[in-house]
Amino acid sequence: MLLTWGCRTLLDSAELLGIEDESAARWREVLAKRTPYPTDANGFMIGADIPFAKSHRHYSHLLAVYPLYELSGRTADERALIERSLAHWVGFEGALQGYTFTGAASMSALLGKGEDALRYLGELMNRFVQPNTMYKESGPVIETPLSAAQSLHDMVCQSWGGTIRVFPALPDVWADVTVHDFRTQGAFLLSAVRAGGVTRWVRLTSEAGAPCVVRHGIAGPVEVRDGRGRPLRYSDAGDGATRIALPKGNSALITARGDRPDLTIAPVRPNGEAPRWGLEDA
Repeated sequence: MLLTWGCRTLLDSAELLGIEDESAARWREVLAKRTPYPTDANGFMIGADIPFAKSHRHYSHLLAVYPLYELSGRTADERALIERSLAHWVGFEGALQGYTFTGAASMSALLGKGEDALRYLGELMNRFVQPNTMYKESGPVIETPLSAAQSLHDMVCQSWGGTIRVFPALPDVWADVTVHDFRTQGAFLLSAVRAGGVTRWVRLTSEAGAPCVVRHGIAGPVEVRDGRGRPLRYSDAGDGATRIALPKGNSALITARGDRPDLTIAPVRPNGEAPRWGLEDA
């Protein structure tokens, strides 16, 4: 899975940079001749002759799904394979740890399953995070809290495959969400507001002039304007995405057609009581 991603990334990088790399033919040969990822009735296997048949906290056999996004559920069969593999992996109790549930949350976010992502993060918090907000296995483990933060990011924004996805996997209880200057792939800064379960506006600022394709999630016809309120050219990129002509240093504001929402960036009010952290008062 890593080899496949590496060869494709090298080819994409060479094309982007306009480089005629002498190894490009070899990279293409590897991609053309590689064997399919081994699978069985339970989903992805460890290897051609090794099924995933033992509980483990890591998801090395699922790297093509996350974080590489080589497989993302583009077809019904691919989506079913990911769902089956995820359920089989997480279903093995015994050696699961917090890292299991952050990975499961991010994979659920990839599939647009915000409720599942939130449930998995709840498992992390309820089963593994300590009263002082820290996490440990045999000792302190920093990658799991960082992975949990990334899972939250994956629920709020994803930018793999050349498309920026705004609020792709929010649970119903997250009806109000605000992000400001959230960095995405392609060197964009994203700000967006969702209120009452409806995305009101999305703003993207380009720092490099890369192609701008965004799945904004605003229902119906939209308007796209620049920083001075002037209309910007845009087109349908397919699959719910919009392509915007956005040069380096410029910004684009996307709203529902005829809507003029408040563009103020402000904290979102909590939607419930938070658990108390730390020791109880004596």
